[in-house]
Parts: sequence; structure tokens; C-alpha cells
Amino acid sequence: MRSRTAIQLKVPEVCRPNATREGQVNETVQEYIEGIYRLQEEVGRVATNEVAQYMGVSPASASIMLKKLAELGLVEHTPYRGILLTEEGKNLAQQLLRIHRLTERLLTDIIGLPWNDVHDFACKLEHYIAPEIADKIAAALNYPSTCPHGNPIDPTVDDGSWRLSDAEAGMELLVIKITDERREFLEYIEQLQLVPGAQVEVMNRTPFDGLIQINVDGTQHTIGPEVARYVWVKEAK
Repeated sequence: MRSRTAIQLKVPEVCRPNATREGQVNETVQEYIEGIYRLQEEVGRVATNEVAQYMGVSPASASIMLKKLAELGLVEHTPYRGILLTEEGKNLAQQLLRIHRLTERLLTDIIGLPWNDVHDFACKLEHYIAPEIADKIAAALNYPSTCPHGNPIDPTVDDGSWRLSDAEAGMELLVIKITDERREFLEYIEQLQLVPGAQVEVMNRTPFDGLIQINVDGTQHTIGPEVARYVWVKEAK
């Protein structure tokens, strides 16, 4: 039997607890940066309490992390004026989103997971997939243009869609993407058949509370603005 002192096995440096790859920031920082990017897409300048709510932490914890992100040069944080990603922060967020969406496509197209069950897995895996590996995943998948929820793989692409909540009565629309990727939301959207590619006719909308009556494949539904806000459409040709 070989002497224990002769064993040369070691875990790779990148796999050690709390280790990060050279040139990378840690997973928590990445999650914050991606979250701020998503929030910026919704509201522009982001408030500390919005970051805290999105990340599920206290405002005090969010403030501490935002200070760290500013020190890293990833955000600009002006008291009482909100938070904006720097160019470096935006580039990191877009890289993470591309990897996230390619991972979702891999999980649905190759592994066979349902579209409503891949977001959480992709959130975990995206931190461990290097950009060069993401390029190989894209090639293996024949360069898909969107994730399973219809969002562009390249986050810088403007697909020309707009929110269903802005639609007017009489419009005939095509669902392009869903931007709330929580499992329960996607399950509800699927029940309504409001999935990407679905054709929707706006039958009516109430003037005060924003309720929208729609016809999807011959079935009528009434949805509120909190649902319609995250369903993005184009006019059907």
C-alpha cells in the first residue's frame, strides 16, 4: 500500500471553498450585478430598497453590497439618486445573461426539462460556465436566438416587442417573450396559453384598473396589469 505521504492529489484551485477563477468576481457579486441589470431594464435608475427586495435581503445588507460594488467599479451609487451599472458592470451582466439563457436552452433542448423549471437551475450554473464554454454550447445548439421564454440570447438585441399591458382593444398580437421567469408565473402563463408564438386578440380593457380581456386560440381570459406587464408582444402580421 502506498504511503499516505506520497499522495499528491489536490482539489483544483478553482474548486476550493470561496475560490473564484482568475479575473472573476464571486458568485454573490455576479448575482447582484445581474439583478441590477434586470431592474434597470424595468425602471432605469434603481433604488436600494428595490435591490434589497429583488435579492431577498434587508436594505442594510443591500447597502453594504452596493458599497462593495461601487468600490469594484461595477456600479455608480449616488445617495438619493439611485444606482446605475458602470460600463464594466453592464458588460459583466450581459455576459452572465447570455450564459444564463444559453444554459436554459441547453436544459430544455438537450436535457428535456420543461420551460418553467429551468430558470432556477440556470441561475446556479451560470456562475460556473466560462464564456468560451458558452460559445461551444451555442455552437452545439446551432446558435439559438432566444431562450425558452423568448428573451434574446444576446441581451443587447432589441427585438422590437412591447408590453401587453400597453395594448389597446382590437389589436391582434403575437407573444414574443416572457420576462418574469418564476416557476409559478410561467405555469400560470402556460395555463392561459400565453407562451411565445401564441396569437392573441385584445377584446377589451377597463379604463381604470387596467384589466385586459383577451382571446387566445378561441378561449377568453381576463388578466391584470401585473401579468400583462411581463408578457411582451408585437402586432401580428
